[in-house]
Parts: sequence; C-alpha cells; structure tokens
Amino acid sequence: MTLFFTLLSLLACAGAPDDTGTAASLTIVSPAEEATVCGTPLVILTEVENFTLVAPGDGTEELPPGTGHIDVAVNGQEQEDWMFGGEELVLPEVGDGYWRLQVELSNADHSAIAPYAGDTVYVTIDATVCE
Repeated sequence: MTLFFTLLSLLACAGAPDDTGTAASLTIVSPAEEATVCGTPLVILTEVENFTLVAPGDGTEELPPGTGHIDVAVNGQEQEDWMFGGEELVLPEVGDGYWRLQVELSNADHSAIAPYAGDTVYVTIDATVCE
C-alpha cells in the first residue's frame, strides 16, 4: 500500500514543474491559425509559462525539474536542429504548401514533460509573400 501512495504522489507532482503546483504551458503566438506566411525563414513565436527554457544539450547534464527546451515538428517530422532554448523559433527554410506546425515542451534529458504541454497551428507557406 505504501508503494501505491508513493507512486500516486510522484504522478501528482509530475505535471507541476514550479513551486506553486501550476502545470507548464506552451502556446504558439505567431503565426496565427490558417495564416499565410513566408517560409524563408519561418519564425514561430511562442509563449511559455511555468517552465524554464535552456539551450538543448546532450541530455547528460542534470538540470532541475521544470527545465528544458521546445521541440518543433512540421507535418509530424522533427529534425535534430529543431530544438530551441527560447520562445522565438526560427526554421531556416520551409517550402511552399499547407503545413501543420507543432511545438511541445521537453525536459532537459529530451523526454516529454507530463502532463503534455504543446500547441499546434495550420499555416500556408507561400514564397510570394516574402519581402
């Protein structure tokens, strides 16, 4: 029975990375849902709450809970260099088309945080809108 309560306590704390017990959140501020934007570069602005962003590392450095980075996927595809330690995410080049942009918070060791914190928007990339 003690093991049960220990596991229950660990699960309850897993989604509370800060001292107030508030879960982390991540929101895409820009581009807006269904926007048409230039994709060279594609700039995604986010807002993070109750989580400390740090530059992504190799996962060997131990950092406190509630510390990590943002992972980005475009149409479900991730790339190794699409991890960011700040709220402004710059993807060098995304081709024309209709794309699903997904962002999510990851712990410093590259594991997903619990509960999940992320956001998704659908956008159209059109090179003709580039200045």
